[in-house]
Amino acid sequence: MVGNGTYSSLQRWGVMAMAIVSSVSTVASSTIINVAIPDIMGALGINPVDAQWLSAGFLAAMTASMVLVDYSSKAFGQRQVMVVALAAFVVASAVGAITSDATTLIAMRLIQGAAAGIVQPLSMIAIFQVYPPERRGTAMGIFGVGVVLAPALGPYFGGVMVEAWDWRSVFIVTVPMGAIGIALSLPFMPAGSFKGKRPRFDWPAFSLLVAFLI
Repeated sequence: MVGNGTYSSLQRWGVMAMAIVSSVSTVASSTIINVAIPDIMGALGINPVDAQWLSAGFLAAMTASMVLVDYSSKAFGQRQVMVVALAAFVVASAVGAITSDATTLIAMRLIQGAAAGIVQPLSMIAIFQVYPPERRGTAMGIFGVGVVLAPALGPYFGGVMVEAWDWRSVFIVTVPMGAIGIALSLPFMPAGSFKGKRPRFDWPAFSLLVAFLI
């Protein structure tokens, strides 16, 4: 139930920590790679057209996956969806950090984007659920600071890491953050399982959306 006052202070702060860590790690990935793209192009021999998929592909996948949140959380449960999305993000980040194949790297960026599109809305839903109406504004404000700052500061920290190490560091840094998000999701994320009949998913509409985004 939403805002029923049955959630403890510990769970509320646990959800807040989970939401901030998970969202910041995924959303920051949208921009942290930008300053590393020239180095990636040189290292993997990617042409400028394909290199754009490292950034634009992430955003397209994130946009497409956002429409899956309502269906997936009702069909499989919020906690399960959050953990799976974060796990996919961690695996994609790890593979992206070690691959030397341009196609694989672009594919991992698409997976990262798809995970980000699920994690951020689910984080907001969880905060809305565990905080009562009179405290939701403050809670969403705290959450919003992290989400807004993450993509803004991403290029700066990405540049620092590329200068200090190399382009692979922008993938490596998101692995532990995603893992922490999973560790916090397991005890604190509301299960939110759907009790009725599993909803029908509109595959033709989703396919059209993906096609036009591409």
